[in-house]
Amino acid sequence: MMTLVSRITPRRAARWVLVLGAIYGVGWLLWAASSALTPFIIGIVLAYLLLPLVNRINAQQPRWIAILLVYLGSFAILFGFFAYLVPPLIDQINQLLGAIPNIAQIQQWSSLVMEKYQQMLTTLPTGVRSTVEQSVSSIVNNGLNTLRANFVSYLQGIGVFLLDSILSVVNTVTFLMGFFLIPFWLFYVLMDQHAGAEALNRILPTWLRDDFWALVAIIDHDASSYVRGQIILGLAVGTAAGVGLIILELFGMRINYILLLAVIAAITELIPVIGPIIGAVPAVILGFIDSPTTGIAVLILYIAIQQLENNFLVPRIVGDSVGLHPSILMVLLVVCSQVFGLAGAILSAPTGAIARDVFSYLYGRLCEPPQPAGLLPERVRAKPVPSPKRAARRNAKRPVG
Repeated sequence: MMTLVSRITPRRAARWVLVLGAIYGVGWLLWAASSALTPFIIGIVLAYLLLPLVNRINAQQPRWIAILLVYLGSFAILFGFFAYLVPPLIDQINQLLGAIPNIAQIQQWSSLVMEKYQQMLTTLPTGVRSTVEQSVSSIVNNGLNTLRANFVSYLQGIGVFLLDSILSVVNTVTFLMGFFLIPFWLFYVLMDQHAGAEALNRILPTWLRDDFWALVAIIDHDASSYVRGQIILGLAVGTAAGVGLIILELFGMRINYILLLAVIAAITELIPVIGPIIGAVPAVILGFIDSPTTGIAVLILYIAIQQLENNFLVPRIVGDSVGLHPSILMVLLVVCSQVFGLAGAILSAPTGAIARDVFSYLYGRLCEPPQPAGLLPERVRAKPVPSPKRAARRNAKRPVG
């Protein structure tokens, strides 16, 4: 302890104060501007998803060409999505909203219910009729009193909503400016990945480098395979659901909003364990609205898609990416969705795997004697620790131009 204290010189203490002050200042700025950083957060996610493809093409082509090829492919996909999928999807959403009863229809139904109610009262004995009328009148009066008491709070809520809407317009301008900068910012991030890693490696203290890159390898291993695999599974399941529903329609079963149902199946596939069930519910309900035969056929279709996914797609695309038992995953799903909402539900599986493997690594480093720095947990060892030096040597061997 005395040796450690004696090593703290005024210059070293000042450097630590400077570093901590810089970290605090940067953290405060990021927190204060958090609402405007959403485009850059999306950009970081895109960079993480596109980086393996850029690196793979970079093995054969210069890096700037690899990035441009990935950009062209991404823009082609986006153009096809907005040109051919978004318009019919919006049309189906509008049809679904149009199918919801409006105020006039609700009033008409209410009038019919009241007529039936009056007709029913005329058939009841006098004593029973008065009791029913008193009960219904009490329920209606209580409902009106509650509505009247909450009317002021409803108006206040509308005022807050309008104020928030005005403020959101101002924030949207900044938000759109950020999105305009994202392609250029993303290009530099992808272009200078190895240089950035080298710069970060030089900043890190020597004693911390191996542990830092080991933790990076653990997070990358648990997150990348799961997230990319789930995206591929979502696209596969959504496509299979859409094609299957179209085939059922060819056999004379009327199923509305097929594209919307396929998109719902693809998105809910991102939620572990219960996502496929949630995605199947709207399609099955719409099937039973048409007829019991259609409902059963849609149910069988979704069960078949789920079986094919679990037996053929998941082992090949995702594999044992998280290594967590389904019972643990279900608890994680409930906890993360309660704390973090939908994003927590989607990321509950990789978050649990990262927490487990990081804990295992740090526990090993704190053992007596400690495990060597950079020694990854056994299930992560198949993936090498990212090393800026290794990347620099690889780039030095590649011809320029």
